[in-house]
Amino acid sequence: MHIHWQLSILIIGFLTFSLVSAQGGYDPSYQSESLLHDEARTVYLGNLARRDNGVPPLRWNRELTRAARWFSWDLTENRPGGFCGHQDTNGNWPDYRARAFGYLGWAGAENAFCGYVTPEYAIEGWMNSAGHRANLLDPNSREIGLGTYRRDGNGRGYVTQDFGHDPVYAPVVIENEAISTTTPDVDLYIYSHATSGGFAGLGEATQMAFSNDPCFSDAVWEPYVAEKAWRLADGQGWRSVFVKTRDDYDRTSTSSDAIYLGADVPLDELGDAQMSTTQSQVTIYSLNGNGLPQAQFSLGWLADDASENFGGLWGNGQSVDDPAAWGGTAYRLYPGDGESSAWVWDTTFIKDVPMTAYFRLKVNDNSSNSEVAHVTVKGGGTEYGPLSLSGNDFTAANQYQEFALDFTFHDNENEPFLIFQFWRSGSADVYVDAVSIFSTPQAIRSPLTWPVPGGNYRGQGVWIRYTDGSQFSVIAEAATSPPALHVSPSTLNFLAVRNGSLPPNSTLNVATNCSAAKWQVSSDAPWLHAQASGSTVTVGVNQSGLSNGFYSGTVTISAVDDSTITPVSVPVRLTVVEELFSNYLPRVQ
Repeated sequence: MHIHWQLSILIIGFLTFSLVSAQGGYDPSYQSESLLHDEARTVYLGNLARRDNGVPPLRWNRELTRAARWFSWDLTENRPGGFCGHQDTNGNWPDYRARAFGYLGWAGAENAFCGYVTPEYAIEGWMNSAGHRANLLDPNSREIGLGTYRRDGNGRGYVTQDFGHDPVYAPVVIENEAISTTTPDVDLYIYSHATSGGFAGLGEATQMAFSNDPCFSDAVWEPYVAEKAWRLADGQGWRSVFVKTRDDYDRTSTSSDAIYLGADVPLDELGDAQMSTTQSQVTIYSLNGNGLPQAQFSLGWLADDASENFGGLWGNGQSVDDPAAWGGTAYRLYPGDGESSAWVWDTTFIKDVPMTAYFRLKVNDNSSNSEVAHVTVKGGGTEYGPLSLSGNDFTAANQYQEFALDFTFHDNENEPFLIFQFWRSGSADVYVDAVSIFSTPQAIRSPLTWPVPGGNYRGQGVWIRYTDGSQFSVIAEAATSPPALHVSPSTLNFLAVRNGSLPPNSTLNVATNCSAAKWQVSSDAPWLHAQASGSTVTVGVNQSGLSNGFYSGTVTISAVDDSTITPVSVPVRLTVVEELFSNYLPRVQ
């Protein structure tokens, strides 16, 4: 019997549509072990082809994979034999399916094999077809979904490859997305932030930091480069690498990838944990406003004078270098020819969500009690302000200060602009630096789960401000990894003679994970004592008055004034005996 496989390709622009998912009883979150291995290997072999052609590797993505799996199932089970194409039985196309399964970036390009084939055969076939090759080697893609389906009865199947690029996500890829490695020394590819523009976009990465844990313990910043050699944590098992990049405005983004270190990969553990994904919310830890009861959050949303959409409107104005300004530049509005004004605008920012804009300004003369400047926000045709500022509103001359103005960017097709506008209205020079944008205030609790506007959280650094409604703090980066205490060893054992000398003390090592929390130690038995010193705990026992036998106690390490950190209990076992006997073994030459 001869089996003929066909290739199918769709090359379209990256588009997105409304959410829909008609799965017909098939669950694409589950995959058999053998087909999951095929998917992972196809991703890896595709990345080797990209490497051989000088193109960066793709990160394996969960949402794109589920879209690809569903389509492979649909084309196998719901289409007659011989169909080869990209439209599913609901009448939808790849961009629609990607959105339906939760991918919020740009998607739409798709390769397919209209029949079940091995990973090697799939990559060879796609690379030998001009259109498929262009999709596979497209440098604009950053993520990939791979869906393989094979019917148990007759082996009929489909292999689908979907490509994506999410501007808010900067992936890291270990060893071209290999499943495993037998050496801890690996090569990484680190993407920079995609400079998508707009108030929600990040700038190009200028620095990066690496760690084998999500808290970046002992990590240091270094200049950004796309490729780096790295050493995984020792031992055997799944190993993750965490990478944090930041731009010139200290806006950060964190991503990770995982690989199995060892020869025998547990394929039953392969799956979602090894894929990139998105979340609709982020949990924030260790919140402390130091008396300010509310918090506001931002994913580094910023309108800066260096934006391509920033410009003077009328009057005297010029861009100036200023080391005190974010990004090193500001826009100076100065007297002459009446008032002067500037603006910055966007059309893609988050719609219909109440926000607070913080205008960062300074004046060269703060002596006037008359207006020297005012600012407004226009969001989808609705104007907020003006916020009038006198010279006296600035606490010092030649010092940047922030002023808050609440707004909402309404979804209005007739007025599609979000505009921040600045006026100089007095005799002082007004320097416009930037506008940072935050969510509306909410009461502090820790931990706090923040539903991210737009529903696409992919490791962006979370800025935080604390406020009481009139005062507000400076910007800090929030902790998005849970704090924890780590204590080793996990148990202690002592052996003591009933009327003999005290046994030697033991030592516990204590480390705090993602937290600078102070900790304390306690014990629960009268014969057991523990004393903290630095990052260690000295543990001893006193068997005086105890009969022969076994005794159990616990040493507990707990955080001070932070109930979110789970205490760690270390079991201690004491064995009291009447006498110890020494055994001597013969010396072996």
